Formats: sequence, structure tokens, C-alpha cells
Amino acid sequence: MSFKTIFFVTTLITIITAIISCSSNSSETVYQQHGPIKNASADKVISNSPLPKGAKPLHSLPENIIEYVKKYYPGYSIIIAVADPLCSGGDAIDVSIVKTNSPDFSLIFKPDGTFVQQEEDIPLSSAPSQIQSILKGNYSDYSPRNQIEKLTLADKSVQYSVDLIKDNISKEVIFSAKGSIVCEN
Repeated sequence: MSFKTIFFVTTLITIITAIISCSSNSSETVYQQHGPIKNASADKVISNSPLPKGAKPLHSLPENIIEYVKKYYPGYSIIIAVADPLCSGGDAIDVSIVKTNSPDFSLIFKPDGTFVQQEEDIPLSSAPSQIQSILKGNYSDYSPRNQIEKLTLADKSVQYSVDLIKDNISKEVIFSAKGSIVCEN
């Protein structure tokens, strides 16, 4: 694995572990394996490391999610999956995948395994100019992160997710490719 991949995996696991330990009463489900899925069958996936409290091994992910990754992202490995609500409401599973010398993605699925979207971190400067203008005008008292997420939905349309911070308040705003607000929470 490349240094970038190792760093990403280590950082992601550390963040997830910190979140879990800080919110031990949380009902979030975390699926984790220390090491990627390499075998063709989910029942052959075994984690040799102890999992954080409340975590489930990746082999308990719905089989259709694992099959989707194998079919549409050949060569990618699932490193972690976390229950994560959609901005518009509803439960979802955020599946992080990596591949050496390729971009890392988060894939979002409904609990039944239906694919919702692919998320890719991109620089804020890559956002369409309409979105940058709205951020400067409507959210001038908030600070955006330097990276945003480019969301490619199941229907191939594109949206952008921006995390904003003001004092201790954080907000997620999702924009259409043309700059209209799709969701804010």
C-alpha cells in the first residue's frame, strides 16, 4: 500500500475509534476490519484484530454491498463502513474504499444495500463558481473546510457537500452542480 493509503486508513480508523469511544451510548453501527477485504466471498473475511466497542466485522455487511463494490470498483478494498444518516433524513451506510494509486471513495448505501452515491474529496477551489459565491454571500460567517465532497449520485448527477463551521456549530450544505441548495442540516 502507498503511504497515502496507509495514512488515510490509519487516520480514518483513529477518527472512528475516537467517535465510538466518545459516544458509547450511541446506536451507530460500525463495520470494521483491520486490513482490506481481499477474498471473493464475504464469509471468508476475518478480522484478526479486536474491534472497537459496538463495532461489527465487515463480513456482516449486506452481501449486495460487497458484490456492488466488487462489480463496479474492481481492485478496491473496503476498509470501514459506518452507519451515517443522509442529509435529507433516512439511514445509510457509508462504506470507505481504497485502491493503490487510485482515488479513495466513500460509497453511500441504504440499509437494504441500494446504492445512493459516491463521495470523493476534492479541493474547495474545485467547486463550481456559483457554489463559491453562495458560500461567500450566504454563509460568510461560517468557515468551510479546504476540502469538499463531490457526490456522484446513482443517476450520475453531481452534487457537492460542504461542511461549514462557526464557533462550535457545524453545518452540512449540499448543493446541486448549478449552485442551488439541495439540503442543509
